[in-house]
Amino acid sequence: MLSIVIPIYNQDVRPLVYTLMKQCNKLDIMYQILCFDDCSDQKYRDLNNELAHKIHVNYTEMTENLGRSRIRNWLGKAAYYDYVLFLDGDSAVKSRDFIKNYVKLLPFDGVICGGRDYAPGKPRSKKKLLHWKYGRKRESLPAKKRNKDPWLNFHSNNFMIPEKIFRENLFDEKVTGYGYEDLLYAHRLAEKGIRIWHTDNPVRHEGIESTTEFLKKNRHATENLAKLYHDKKIPPTRLINSYLKLKNWGMVMWFEKMYGKYEQRINQNLVSENPSVTLFNVWKLHLFIENITKLNSNKNVKK
Repeated sequence: MLSIVIPIYNQDVRPLVYTLMKQCNKLDIMYQILCFDDCSDQKYRDLNNELAHKIHVNYTEMTENLGRSRIRNWLGKAAYYDYVLFLDGDSAVKSRDFIKNYVKLLPFDGVICGGRDYAPGKPRSKKKLLHWKYGRKRESLPAKKRNKDPWLNFHSNNFMIPEKIFRENLFDEKVTGYGYEDLLYAHRLAEKGIRIWHTDNPVRHEGIESTTEFLKKNRHATENLAKLYHDKKIPPTRLINSYLKLKNWGMVMWFEKMYGKYEQRINQNLVSENPSVTLFNVWKLHLFIENITKLNSNKNVKK
């Protein structure tokens, strides 16, 4: 019936696993829960190790850090039931019918995405406001909106896929670090005509990061995006389309000049107690322009 696979990196996944076990047992379905730890700190391994003694759970610690794509591939290939449900380790299940909502949609010959949401209340730490605000505005989308562009809105934190389809369509392990490996994966599914359908069955994203860490990860993600687009591996995203508009209007240099003028204010806003999601997107656009310009320059030099 169902294999639930969870990549772990510095997270206590016990509450998530026990909730999933309870729901699966209540439905009386055949299931397994695979938890692969990708070289977390020892304190998290000590906590999660108790899962190794639970029925239906396979808890395994990796001997090296595999990264976001490789760990998912290992999990998916280790799954042995007909359907594989991928969940991130920093997720929380809030619906009592979370598993039931997925099971009742079977059989399904494609990918089903449940979505994600964020806590309605602001985080206690003001250092986490930017991530929370961005997540609430750009990621907590109802299925109706996500289905308008199902591949662009695909996220690997909460999706179910037939085991046979996954084995033929693994994540690209050449994409390392943080960012956009899920977009590349969705694009490859689209090229093969594999349907992606979004439903309202979200998990709560609890791994809200400090602004410093959030910006660091998005800086790396923007580098990945520029390289993937430069290598013609993905179609334009919202960020890329913003760049293309500036380019078509001959305004890239103007944008960079204006950004340089207000850069200090933008940086101050992002780490403030009232960060702007709009300015965060401006910040990402600037980084994308820097990266794509560098890649294009290197290409011209090689010629």
